[in-house]
Amino acid sequence: MAPESPSRRILVVDDEYAIRVLLKSFFEGHEYEVRLAEDGENAFRTFEEFQPEVVITDIMMPVESGLSLVSRIRERNPSIKVIYLSAWLDETDTEKRLNEELNNYPDYRLIKKPFDLDALLQAVKELFSPS
Repeated sequence: MAPESPSRRILVVDDEYAIRVLLKSFFEGHEYEVRLAEDGENAFRTFEEFQPEVVITDIMMPVESGLSLVSRIRERNPSIKVIYLSAWLDETDTEKRLNEELNNYPDYRLIKKPFDLDALLQAVKELFSPS
């Protein structure tokens, strides 16, 4: 019997439906298990049920920002790996907080929209690679 393959779970959080569906299809095509959420509130519930290793989240969303979501997730799982997606940052405080996160957590990345799928896949592969 072959050993069970390690879990490759990704939670994608974005308020844009087209981005969520694109990323789900793309990553499932690369044999990742993917769940989706449209905002931070739903994402946190999905995180608790699904227990992904990587969270890919937009930063600016209604209900709860990606930064706030990741802060709550980190309380439950300090080793969570994160890729932030953002088209732009409109608030100095948000940009400052994001830079602090990226500097303090080596398993956090920022990919700017519009993003290249191959670059995003490479970032995910790096996060799933053993350290």
